[in-house]
Amino acid sequence: MISRDAKQLVYKYGNEKAEVVEDREGEMPVPQKDQLILRHGHLWKVVSVVTHPAAKGGVPVVNIHLIGASPSIATKPVA
Repeated sequence: MISRDAKQLVYKYGNEKAEVVEDREGEMPVPQKDQLILRHGHLWKVVSVVTHPAAKGGVPVVNIHLIGASPSIATKPVA
């Protein structure tokens, strides 16, 4: 059963293809504008968050637009 807090998160990485994440349990936090988040080994800055209400029988869709905040942290040497 899908939680009443379920949502679909759509991460848009600059000009790249979007990534859709289904949050069926409603446990994933929604990032805020200007927040820095780590995704796929890169640090991203949230430039906008737009929530679209659920269509009948669906779940809300949260569009999260990101820009790169730094080069990959996965390749940085540890001090």
